[in-house]
Amino acid sequence: MPTNRELRAQLAAASARLHEVDSPALAAAVETVLAPRGWAALRATDTDGTAGPNLSVLMDKAARDQIMAAAKAAGTSVTDDVNEGFRSFLAGEFTPRKPVRARYGAAVERVNLNVTPALSLRQQVEEQAGMSAANVAADYLMRKYKAGPYTAGYAADSLPPGTVCNPQVPRTVRDEIRSRAAAAGNKVTDDVNEGWQKYLDGQFTPETLAWSDTSDMVNLRMNPNDDLHDKLRAVKGIRPLQVAIAYLLAKYGIDPGAAK
Repeated sequence: MPTNRELRAQLAAASARLHEVDSPALAAAVETVLAPRGWAALRATDTDGTAGPNLSVLMDKAARDQIMAAAKAAGTSVTDDVNEGFRSFLAGEFTPRKPVRARYGAAVERVNLNVTPALSLRQQVEEQAGMSAANVAADYLMRKYKAGPYTAGYAADSLPPGTVCNPQVPRTVRDEIRSRAAAAGNKVTDDVNEGWQKYLDGQFTPETLAWSDTSDMVNLRMNPNDDLHDKLRAVKGIRPLQVAIAYLLAKYGIDPGAAK
């Protein structure tokens, strides 16, 4: 089997040869495949890629609009992207997040993104994913185009609140965290959700905490998302609340040695 570079060279040679023998239509077909994103045109002829019934993918309107614009700019269709995501999932290359319900009363407009992925792929995904094919499609699209929870700086503020936690920190540190979060218009719980998600995504590495004075320790009340909490608890050697406090200190530039 030829390597990718050899395959391209051989196809280019085939095109040149077809022109020599006066077969311009066949040469044009080969050149279509060789063109940028020519694989998309070829993949559309795959029987697995035959359009199936409509699949409604529910997501935030802002994420939907961002995905559609990005796919158009890339010269592909969202349906092709969903088929790509389904194949990636079935090959073990992509693990979708569990869907997150928006907090009750959250002012986020939710809309459907309609696609027609291959029925055979859709059925295989639904048999193996443990969630609907629409949820797998939504997560792949948002991941691919950095939308929704994959947006840089996403605060995870749509996650439902979970069990109340009361980690202890020095009073001066607690007061600094609350003050700086309030000044930024943030909630400590949402900051913790953000930090936990960044840790799970490999975007944050917590530093070891060492308080300089533990004579006046108080509770820092928060109620972060239970699903995120469970995911961190499954990571050996990591205490979720240590990650939470380390992220709050890092986000707001608070020195843990300030508790004196």
